[in-house]
Amino acid sequence: MSIAPKVSQFLETHNIPFDTISHTPSHSSVQTAIAAEVPLSSVAKAVILKDNIDNYFMAVVPASSKVHLKQIRKVTQNSVNLASESEVNRQFSDCQFGAIPPISQAYQMSTIWDDHLGDIPDVYLEAGDHETLIHLHQDAFQHLMTDQPHAQLCVPPEKPGDDNY
Repeated sequence: MSIAPKVSQFLETHNIPFDTISHTPSHSSVQTAIAAEVPLSSVAKAVILKDNIDNYFMAVVPASSKVHLKQIRKVTQNSVNLASESEVNRQFSDCQFGAIPPISQAYQMSTIWDDHLGDIPDVYLEAGDHETLIHLHQDAFQHLMTDQPHAQLCVPPEKPGDDNY
C-alpha cells in the first residue's frame, strides 16, 4: 500500500519535501520505531477526537507520550472525547486499520499538535500502512503544521484513571 493516496496527494500538492522509510510490518508505535530504527520520541502519532457536536479533529503527539484529554479540553475550551474505531475507519478509509497518518489536512480535519514535535530535528509519521514511515525534516514539519494550533498536550496525569491515550 505504501503512502495513503490522500496523504500522497496532499504532500505533493503542497510541495512538502519528504522521504519514506520501509520497515518490517508492525502494529504499534513502539514496534514501528524499532523496525524503522528511529527514536520513538520522533515518531508522531494521530489521536482522533470529536467534540460534543461530532466535529472530528486530530491531536498529533509523540508516540512516546500519551494524550491527556483534560489538557486538550483546557486548550481547546471544548468538550472532547476519543472517536470510536468505526468513526476513525470511516474518516480514514484509504488507510489500514491502526495506521492513521498524522496529516489531518489531507482528510479535511483540524489539528492540534504537541509542542515537543517542534523541538526535534526529524519527525516520522505513519503513512497509512504498517510498513512505511514518512520522514520530514523539522522545516517540512513546520510547513505541514502552518496555521495549526499547538500546545503542551502530553502532561502527567493528575491522578490515576485520568483520560490519557
